[in-house]
Amino acid sequence: MSEPRVTVAGLGPAAVPAGLRRFAASPGGGSEDPRTQRDAGTDGESLYSTSRTFAIVLLAVGAAALGAQDIPIPRLDGAEPAVRQRLASLQADLRADPGNGDAWGRYGMVLEAHTFTDEAIAAYRRAHELAPTTFRWPYLLAALVDERSAADSLPLYRAALAIDPDYAPGRVRLAEALERTGQFDAANRAYAQAARLDAANAHAHAGLGRLALAASDADAAVRHLSRAHELAPENRSFAVTLAQAYARAGDRQRGQQLAAAARSLGRLNYRNDPIRSSVQDLALDARSHLRRANAHRVHGELDLAERELRAGIELDPSRPELHFVLAEVLAASGDQPGSLAAARRAYELHPELEGVVPFLARALFQTGDFGSALAMAEEALRLNAGDVSMMLLIALISAERGDVGRTVEILDRAYQARPQDSATRDGLIQLLTNVGEAMASSGLPDAAAGQFEKALDLADEAGSPETASLRRRLAQVRMEVPR
Repeated sequence: MSEPRVTVAGLGPAAVPAGLRRFAASPGGGSEDPRTQRDAGTDGESLYSTSRTFAIVLLAVGAAALGAQDIPIPRLDGAEPAVRQRLASLQADLRADPGNGDAWGRYGMVLEAHTFTDEAIAAYRRAHELAPTTFRWPYLLAALVDERSAADSLPLYRAALAIDPDYAPGRVRLAEALERTGQFDAANRAYAQAARLDAANAHAHAGLGRLALAASDADAAVRHLSRAHELAPENRSFAVTLAQAYARAGDRQRGQQLAAAARSLGRLNYRNDPIRSSVQDLALDARSHLRRANAHRVHGELDLAERELRAGIELDPSRPELHFVLAEVLAASGDQPGSLAAARRAYELHPELEGVVPFLARALFQTGDFGSALAMAEEALRLNAGDVSMMLLIALISAERGDVGRTVEILDRAYQARPQDSATRDGLIQLLTNVGEAMASSGLPDAAAGQFEKALDLADEAGSPETASLRRRLAQVRMEVPR
């Protein structure tokens, strides 16, 4: 019977909320064509007992000398007092009971949570040596070693999965390590087994899709990557690879649409791995509060995200990114006054923080403070001359004020930028159409036709359903132009 996977005795409430995802890099790859590489011929099933023995011997060599007098002590320069206190408490536990494998593992988890990687590896090794039937310690050790060497992580993953073969996230990590070391057949089998254990594991389907794409099986790639994208629509890597699969399958239009939509996605890559996530829950520094808040936000857990952000701000109120993300979370929660106050604080701390000026411009516009919104939008354009969304905001405010010249000028600038983001492009088309209608109503059909022509050009390029109606309206307006 396998151990409980989330709660860790002695660490307080370490259960992970259902939607939490561990931030991890997607598996990388070299330039080699997978079709030209030979597989090592094993997925680990037949080697579990051998590899586990090898891993334990390997660990024993590195950890046998670690007793109470050899506790790995990290440098704590700049660490928050709470971090220092927690590590000191766990070190005291080890001095009191140096043969307790779980105590060594708990110490390793807190070390890892605060990025003391070398010390965490040593602690996990000792934990596995003293508690060889506990799944958690070789698994956490494997994941850390994997960040440095996929090949060295393989026997450790196999040792862990020999203890608990049904932990799907572990199967995925083994598969990714196999993929990175060029063992593609073995990786494919491991991904497939993970998908059988957990049909909702997006990374398992993504792995199967990547390998199918590399093997020139575009139809299978589209099938698996579509499932991955459906399960994790926020994952940019999945969307980009699915776009490539559609292009390979001959559906270039669908591929281009997906690739364009992927540009608006962030680069965060969360996965459902409760054991790995439980490590991050132990971090007590402000940066970790921000990381956990972003994980909650991606999955719609706004109350939990707000709680993490306020805890981080209490620890270090001088970090502008905490205030800015709080502003975004509060805006999504409907607390516009709180959001505006948090955004202003972020701006005070760091006026050039990426995204904060456009955010403030939009927030001020929504409150009806058009003068302040216009000033912020102009500042945003000085920081990023290609921000079409800020051009549209300036055009809206200029139109509201009756400044036709400025409105037309900024819309032409936005048109020349030819935005690819669908929402921004649709907004520009609508604004050009509205200005065209206003000009037509004012007896300026020639100027109106110019606006409709730009709107039609953008709509036609995007394959918009508005194309036909814009073409008809343009024809009507042209008939009003004096000969």
